[in-house]
Amino acid sequence: MNRRFLITALVAAGALALSACATNDVAATVNDGEITNEEVVALRTDPVGDVVDGEVFRNDLTTLIVTQATVDAAEADFGITGVDTPEGRNAYVAEASEPELEVVTRVAEEPSLSQAAVDVVLTQLAVRAAVIDELVNDPVLLESVWQDQQPFIVEVCPRHILVETEEEAVAAKARIDGGESFTVVANEVSLDTFSPGGVLACPSSPADYVEPFGTVVATAQIGELTEPFQTEFGWHIVIVDERAFPATFEEFVAEAERWVPQQVALGAWSAWREEAVSRAEIAVRSQIGRWFPQGDGILPPPDSPDVANASARP
Repeated sequence: MNRRFLITALVAAGALALSACATNDVAATVNDGEITNEEVVALRTDPVGDVVDGEVFRNDLTTLIVTQATVDAAEADFGITGVDTPEGRNAYVAEASEPELEVVTRVAEEPSLSQAAVDVVLTQLAVRAAVIDELVNDPVLLESVWQDQQPFIVEVCPRHILVETEEEAVAAKARIDGGESFTVVANEVSLDTFSPGGVLACPSSPADYVEPFGTVVATAQIGELTEPFQTEFGWHIVIVDERAFPATFEEFVAEAERWVPQQVALGAWSAWREEAVSRAEIAVRSQIGRWFPQGDGILPPPDSPDVANASARP
């Protein structure tokens, strides 16, 4: 994954008045649960003195609202519990992929975000992983993928060399055809410096790549260097070292988590998440703003003050 999972909303700028009074401590409610001012402010480490920016507060409150709505829906729809506990977050970390952990690391290294913010991100990732495990086993989705995306129900282990022009790709191919090592040529000329020796993720799905790269790695002869071809990134030559796929629908269903393309799984998650938030009962304290379901965000009140005391900060 290449973005933070702290959810932000498109809301107007402005500062926000927070009160330590018990009657005003609840910033929002989600279904039967409450989110307090303190929980919102605790996501940040650097408010300027006692001043909290209204837009930042509303964005952070939106993060907590959407997170709670998905946690509630995961339990209601699938019986998933515990993902928002320390034990649940630790269990997720133990099984998480390296790209997912990189997301958490980036959040943890952001000076303005606290450990509470890291816990929210871990909860979001944990509930997403648990829900996707359920969604990819849906019989309707599985039948659709099997019927419509057969070329992408595949695991591949590819290597590639990326250059700027067709002439450079032809020259690189000629060197390898002439007996030079693919690894040596890739390290010397490839623009993809993140893939030493040209080695890409193994295994990966063809659906993870831009076209026509995905189609090429799904169909190329195993162990044979392809002819040069172009994508939006430049010109490539590719070798696919391994390819695996389920021989029958029954094999596919038996290991759905393995075979359903990541893009399909994430698309199913996004649709489920949107629906889960839309059916949650969400209310925001009127001094803070108004929940705007169409944007999964909070609109500020008409007369939001410019600066206010954030005495609710713990």
